[in-house]
Amino acid sequence: MGIMMQTRRLALINIASSRSGLLTGLKFFSGTRTAFGCLISGSDMSLIHPTSVVHPSAQIAEDVEIGPYSIVEADVRIGAGSRIGGHVTLGERLVIGRNVRVFNYACLGTASQDLKHKGQRSHCEIGDGSIIREFVTMNRATREGGVTRVGRRVLLMAYTHVAHECTVEDGAILANGATLGGEVHVGKHANIGGLSGIHQFCRIGAHAIIGASSKVTQDIPPFVMADGHPARPYGPNVIGLERCGFDEQQIALIRRILHKLYDRNGSLEENCEAIREMWPAEPAAAMVLEFVELSQRGIAHPRPRHEEFSEAEI
Repeated sequence: MGIMMQTRRLALINIASSRSGLLTGLKFFSGTRTAFGCLISGSDMSLIHPTSVVHPSAQIAEDVEIGPYSIVEADVRIGAGSRIGGHVTLGERLVIGRNVRVFNYACLGTASQDLKHKGQRSHCEIGDGSIIREFVTMNRATREGGVTRVGRRVLLMAYTHVAHECTVEDGAILANGATLGGEVHVGKHANIGGLSGIHQFCRIGAHAIIGASSKVTQDIPPFVMADGHPARPYGPNVIGLERCGFDEQQIALIRRILHKLYDRNGSLEENCEAIREMWPAEPAAAMVLEFVELSQRGIAHPRPRHEEFSEAEI
């Protein structure tokens, strides 16, 4: 069946100043729409499969590819260089940045599963350069005007779930089957192991790693390697820190900070005050202290069997 074309000019839109700061220089250009509402922007470089269903209000950059049988709902925005696979669902008001790769059967930006959600107008964002693998699910926020946000260069492996009002910061990785409950915050370059479950409202600190199949019920501080049911800290995430460019001296310092944080000879408040006095100008110490001070669920502590920690262990 031939595709009837109707030229329709689109105003240049630049949301480089998006409130989230995740999407840089996202622009949409003049183009045409098919009779089915499918946007063909700019030139024949656009590759939108004729079996896909695209809402007329969707705004899609000129070189975006959309595979067969995908659904793009109202007010979706997709940035330049992004590729959407087949059988993908993009829920209303979803914003996808530049050079994002979405694989087959992902379901992104759909309504919150929170029973408090009664149709409030909420949003979902995915930052530049992120990779969303097969069967990933990601829900819009529950609250009116709320946002579920995935940052830049995030990898969500197959079957992962990002619930309402979650924030996944730049460079984080969720391995296959990892699940985030509502309003979870995952810090920059954190790594969540496969089949792990993160309890709602928990926070995972920057550069932390969670072992596979873990159950996280309390906050995991930055730089920590945690594992188990419930997840407990076992030491610094040395390999992850090395991969992010931390040198041996920096890693040794982080080890000492964590050792002091979990010192059994003092209370948590006393240990935090000691860290503040010992390393007053150290960014890693400030990051750990801020994380602990903002904790609502409390931070996870080592298992009781680790009665005495040496600096070689944590």
